[in-house]
Amino acid sequence: MKKTILLTIKLFLFWMLLFALQHTVFLIYNLSELKVIGFDRTILSYYYALSMDISATAYLMSLPVLLLIIAVCIKKNSVLINSIHTINIILIITCLIIGIFDTGLYSVWGTKINGKAISYMVFPKEAIKSFAAVPYILFIAILVIEGVLAIFIYKRIFRPGFFGKINIYFKIIFPIVLMFVLFAAVRGGFNKYPINKSRVYYSKLPVLNYSALNGFWNFMEIFVNPDIKKNPYNYFTKVKAENIVNFMHKTPVDSTEFILTTSSPNIVLILLESVSAECTESLGGIKGLMPGIDSLAKEGLLFKNFYANGFRTEQGIIAFFSSFPAQPKTIITKKFGKLEKLPNMAKILGNCGYSENYYYSGNLDFMNTDAYMKSSGFTHIIGEDNYKWVKRTEWGAYDEELFDCHLNEAAKDAQPFFSVIMTSTNHEPFDGDVEKVFKGNSTADDYKNTVHYTDKCLFDYLHKAQSKPWYNNTLFIITADHAHYMPFNRGYNEPERHRIPLLFYGNVLKEKYKGKTNNKIGSQIDLPAMLLSQLKIGYKQFVKSKNLFNKYSPEFAFYTFDNGFGIITPQQTIVYDHNSGQVVYCKNKLSPAIDEEITNKGKAYLQVMFEEYIKLNN
Repeated sequence: MKKTILLTIKLFLFWMLLFALQHTVFLIYNLSELKVIGFDRTILSYYYALSMDISATAYLMSLPVLLLIIAVCIKKNSVLINSIHTINIILIITCLIIGIFDTGLYSVWGTKINGKAISYMVFPKEAIKSFAAVPYILFIAILVIEGVLAIFIYKRIFRPGFFGKINIYFKIIFPIVLMFVLFAAVRGGFNKYPINKSRVYYSKLPVLNYSALNGFWNFMEIFVNPDIKKNPYNYFTKVKAENIVNFMHKTPVDSTEFILTTSSPNIVLILLESVSAECTESLGGIKGLMPGIDSLAKEGLLFKNFYANGFRTEQGIIAFFSSFPAQPKTIITKKFGKLEKLPNMAKILGNCGYSENYYYSGNLDFMNTDAYMKSSGFTHIIGEDNYKWVKRTEWGAYDEELFDCHLNEAAKDAQPFFSVIMTSTNHEPFDGDVEKVFKGNSTADDYKNTVHYTDKCLFDYLHKAQSKPWYNNTLFIITADHAHYMPFNRGYNEPERHRIPLLFYGNVLKEKYKGKTNNKIGSQIDLPAMLLSQLKIGYKQFVKSKNLFNKYSPEFAFYTFDNGFGIITPQQTIVYDHNSGQVVYCKNKLSPAIDEEITNKGKAYLQVMFEEYIKLNN
């Protein structure tokens, strides 16, 4: 009897120690984020992790303990004992893999495993490329060391064997008590509601919160609740949230400034992979990093306060074409039933006589890009399999080849055309064989070198395009699919992590707008209203899109991250973390009432947007 109880306690302590080890590895790897944090605050992450670690331990012990109970009740139990060992070893290895993956994912995305990351597993090749910046050799070494140590300790302390004669009352009472305890532990105690992530979110610093978040528990929670059918962001009544959002978009007068010399130009939308506004000197960034764009800005109309709504390419594409913001925790490109119901700027342009063309040198199947482009009306679609590329990185052909491809192929595109060029050389792991303008060996230096290369390719492309017959009647819109945490290692939820360049350029731009800047605050979802207004095409179906060329249009930008949002207004910038239920960043010192009002706008926006997301395929 004592042996059975002792074995159960030993197994419980083993799992708790293993999770403590994983927390420690996570914190050590992300030590750079802890430099400004006191030791006492860091240690608190272990305390706040306890309840979820206990819950995860109860999950992991359930099946082995059930088999242990059965083994107690029978004499010949060697098969059951071996099964318990096998199951525990598999669970140990699984937890270690999840833990090491979480650590690597946080360093790249600023989050642990979530729905987005799991959706990438459908594309293992691209998933590996996305996380190629992670030092695999180091992580594999850590995994092996953890595995050897954990299995050695497990085998030393947990040795169930043949049990002697056991009291009949113990055989009845022990299973009942143990299963009751496990159930309570899984649930997180006897509170009204079961344990959730908010239990471990105690700090404004994401690294501490994610350290306390148990990887196995988080992984199981994603599979237990795979499809979001109920809005998790119900901050207000439905009517109040909708009223707030409607007021945010209220435009008293349409006073659009027409910046083009024609209402039917060719349009080339150039999406630069992972380029942050901080890369351009003209936007307050690094001098000499993107001299091409800085030079072009002197001849174009530059937007100084433009933001990406998410942090992945597929989020940027949906924002630009369908004016639908990025969602926390999920991704709409994987939901075919939802995609078809979104408005689509490309489809509208096609209905107005534009030919539609998409130029990319990577995998078009990734995140259903090909399906979305075809459903949008694109007929001339270039990808990795239908063009002869010479030199490739992990994600696609070198940008110089892609731009040359457009110069060669555009002659086939009926005018007026709407063409999209999606670059890829500046994608993680920044492994392009490009000129090493920045001589260091850090990830930041690799990033800056590929950014500099992409900038040169863009500048050369536009210089070559001047000889093409379609050039003089073409509007070039130069922006980014999303920003990046480089070059300054920004936190995943920081506003500057989402600021991107936007430049309108070309001979169709009226002279008085060349070399000028626009300071209005906007984001990717505003492009449909901005562009269609210049073409004198209606855009009422894009209810979230704001026409930044109308001086009376409201000013704000909204972006999301793993489970929260940022909202930027002329008055204030607020970052709100839903897990912890608190504002984690506030740019200016204003009155609490103003800060609360702006925060409530962000909450209402997220609530209404996510409700629309849920109902799209209903």
